[in-house]
Amino acid sequence: MDAVQEIKSRLNIEDVLSEYVQLKRTGSNFKGLSPFSNEKTPSFIVSPEKQIWHDFSAGKGGDMFTFIMEVESVDFKGALELLARKAGVDLEQYQKSNTGASGADKERLYKANELAARFYQTQLKASKKAFEYLVKKRQFSKETILDFQIGYSPNNGAALTEYLQKKGFSAAELKSAGLSIVRSGQAMDMFRGRVMIPLCDGFGRPIGFTARLLDDQDNAPKYINTPSTKLYDKSRHVYGLHLAKKAIKDSKFSVLVEGNLDVIASHQVGQKNVVATAGTALTEYQLKNLARLAPEARLAFDQDQAGLTATERAIPIASKTGLNLEIIVIPSGKDPDELIKKDPKLWEEAIGKSQPAFDWLLELYQAKLNLS
Repeated sequence: MDAVQEIKSRLNIEDVLSEYVQLKRTGSNFKGLSPFSNEKTPSFIVSPEKQIWHDFSAGKGGDMFTFIMEVESVDFKGALELLARKAGVDLEQYQKSNTGASGADKERLYKANELAARFYQTQLKASKKAFEYLVKKRQFSKETILDFQIGYSPNNGAALTEYLQKKGFSAAELKSAGLSIVRSGQAMDMFRGRVMIPLCDGFGRPIGFTARLLDDQDNAPKYINTPSTKLYDKSRHVYGLHLAKKAIKDSKFSVLVEGNLDVIASHQVGQKNVVATAGTALTEYQLKNLARLAPEARLAFDQDQAGLTATERAIPIASKTGLNLEIIVIPSGKDPDELIKKDPKLWEEAIGKSQPAFDWLLELYQAKLNLS
């Protein structure tokens, strides 16, 4: 028996789908309202006997795997991992090679990141300076801070490392998770004295962090990200996607910005279809991920040279995915966070005035070149 069959043998399709759709039994089947359209008469049918579903209003159907792929906007691997966790199936048993991290190893890393996020949240409550930075300078509400699980890493060397070691994690595991580094033979925290923003996967599980300095210093980087790990790959990660999925589907377009704080500020003022890349490093995989949710993406990178170059580079990448790309030009060269602080309506208007990528490209070169 392979992993798919093992999962199907342990899970009932009606139990899986009822987490997303309110189902009522009608004879041997179940019926409910479509999660993919705004119907008023139920046409979503689930057959426990055949282990399949069909949505007559949306013209879609399949098994529990295709449903999870549709509703969670993930690929087959993502659906397999989610359902394996629900079923208690260890996918490592079914891997043909022993390369890479085992399922048990990865679960340990997930757990370490989850505990780290909680630890940082607890530390934020104890740091008046960090809390005031978020509330006064960044103007984030308490609700926003909780929604995005923002925390603070204390600046005393190894507070998180010691906490997680007491929870049974080894120094090697913490280094593998990107939470600790080793200096002079001693394990110490990767992040110290910074505001901590969890980086979550499509299901909302922390897989890494962005760490922001409280006070800008000449000899220290303003932002530090978790290094590449068995869980976190910046070329595949889209920040805020787990909180933006529904809004992207409803609005039929996503908004891509550079910074995590731009995403948080946007969500706070009701622009919940906004997500971010790791700076301007936009990849085909990230755009394919967004294309599963909506046919259009609107790009709002900064108006500096790096942002303009990255925007131009994104156009052919988007064309490979079939995603319709539009460009948002932010007034006065500000970033979304600055614009929102000035007036949230200005950000909303800028999103509404996006232009097709080809038109933006023509205007860019008209400004660069003497066409006469």
